[in-house]
Amino acid sequence: MQTTAVLSTRLTARQRRLRATAKRLVIELGYLEHCLAEGLQDANVQTAAGIDTAIYCLNEHLASSQP
Repeated sequence: MQTTAVLSTRLTARQRRLRATAKRLVIELGYLEHCLAEGLQDANVQTAAGIDTAIYCLNEHLASSQP
């Protein structure tokens, strides 16, 4: 049987990983916006722009499916 302290520690570790991932994503998207605003177009920026569009579409879908 797990104690509350152990479960709480696991959730905290998971939350830290999620927070770090979200932080990295925000940094990458900010860089993408900067590159697009400056007109920089290379293969990596074009791929990232597609990913940005996919994330936007996913967010719209998730927002519309909320009860």
